[in-house]
Amino acid sequence: MGLEIDYMQHAILAARSVDGKTKPNPPVGAVIVYEGTVVGLGATQTPGQDHAEIVAIKQAGNDLIGAEMYVTLEPCSMFGRTPPCVDAIISSGISRLNIAILDPNPNENGHGINKLKAAGIEVSMWEAEELVFQAQQLVESYAKNIVTGDPFITLKYAMSIDGKIATSTGKSKWISGQDSRQEVHRMRYTSDAVLVGIETVISDDPKLTARDLNGVNLDNQPLRVVIDTRGRIPLDSKLVTDGGATLIVCAEMESNKQNRLESLGVSVEKVAKHENGIDLRAVIEVLRSRGILTILIEGGSRIAGNLVDLRIIDKFVVFIAPIVIGGCDSIGPIAGFGIDNISDALKFKSAHLQKYGDDIAIIGYP
Repeated sequence: MGLEIDYMQHAILAARSVDGKTKPNPPVGAVIVYEGTVVGLGATQTPGQDHAEIVAIKQAGNDLIGAEMYVTLEPCSMFGRTPPCVDAIISSGISRLNIAILDPNPNENGHGINKLKAAGIEVSMWEAEELVFQAQQLVESYAKNIVTGDPFITLKYAMSIDGKIATSTGKSKWISGQDSRQEVHRMRYTSDAVLVGIETVISDDPKLTARDLNGVNLDNQPLRVVIDTRGRIPLDSKLVTDGGATLIVCAEMESNKQNRLESLGVSVEKVAKHENGIDLRAVIEVLRSRGILTILIEGGSRIAGNLVDLRIIDKFVVFIAPIVIGGCDSIGPIAGFGIDNISDALKFKSAHLQKYGDDIAIIGYP
């Protein structure tokens, strides 16, 4: 099983290499093996271009009769922007398919496998739990989008062992290590939008861009979204002046300031205000209407708490650093109303641990 695992891991790495570039299609990787040698490797291209399976088939050339394919997602069976991948696989001469997970699209789910089997191709579903989880992670936002049409929402934060995201004076740089911070840049790269509250902007003046190890902006950048109830964003903040795409969602703002922001290329959208601030469900709907499929929540604790209270977070990514901050007035990661009884706590249906340098990340799905 060792080599087979390597082949599927290779397919997952291929899919991961295009994560964030294939929307609305999911990132998929495919590997073709002939007589123990990898002869084809493919990843999903931009919409309207070849899917992973077709890229791998074209690369393999004539080495296909009796070959095996390892693919991270069930091949498509319907016409979309491109013809069905199963038809190309059937006509290629490939004799066996190893598939990590089914396509969550209700119109596809299992149909591709049935068509392949009917054509005499042997199909096996992957059983290695860790690789299945990795394949599921790659398509988790697609899975929600295709079924509900709603964006996939991830809450990310870094905290100390004693559960603090900042000191009593608001200092938070840097709680997590470099490896964790680089993972956050990858998360931004694969997200359509990054959302923060105005207090985070005022205290940290963040860029919220996806950057490489040298601090250079990557080629795919998220929309930066600021929840700013009373329109307090400083005109000299990086989110206003750096030329990137920024959206300010507010309940009120002086018309002169709004005009100035819009002249600088910053979008302003007004939504309803509740007694505890902006209606976050309305914010999510605004982003949905703009075609946003994935939202990364980066701060602060009030925004996180309100979203937890609403029970609309799909995924938690919590980086825990081996440091202790202490202090009664130090800041915790999640505010909001909270609960009265432990039995009412938000529970995870699944959780996984991952190490980033000296930090440990808990990846949980409520």
